[in-house]
Amino acid sequence: MDSEQEIQLVKGRIAEVYARREQLKQSLDSGVLSPRVGFSKLDETDRELSELDSRFKALWDAVHPRSLSSHPATGWARGFVFEPIHLDCVTAIMLKILDAKCKMGEADKAALTAVYGVVKDRAGQGLDAGVHVLIATARRDSDAASAGRIHDWRVRAEAYIPKPVMKSFKQLLRASMPV
Repeated sequence: MDSEQEIQLVKGRIAEVYARREQLKQSLDSGVLSPRVGFSKLDETDRELSELDSRFKALWDAVHPRSLSSHPATGWARGFVFEPIHLDCVTAIMLKILDAKCKMGEADKAALTAVYGVVKDRAGQGLDAGVHVLIATARRDSDAASAGRIHDWRVRAEAYIPKPVMKSFKQLLRASMPV
């Protein structure tokens, strides 16, 4: 199955889960379901809907990469002079986004993803090129094995980059990167 077909499949699944969510809400409102059972099922449904939404976004971004080229952060990244360790920071944040551990808002994630698209081929200080192949694969085809490798690389990258360096880089991004 190609990515476009999977996008359509995930869209259909989102519609099904959303309809189930609405039915649960109606059952709760009418008293057919007890709050304890209903809210538990609603939480489970919301988690499933969130996972499907994340999968849809990852597929969409992989199939439609040119939408990131028009992001204001793309031009900023082309003109900004990154230190090699900062390139590793961008890669580590991208890994964190893919590992679903990033606390950035969606606008910041989109901006960072656009920056990553500009700098991914530049040599960092310590993260090797293999991580970029993994990121490209994970963005295209998310599966359990890929997710595990992304998680392992994220942990490795976070251990490699000193916390004060990452913290100052994030401050630099907040101060100068357009969202």
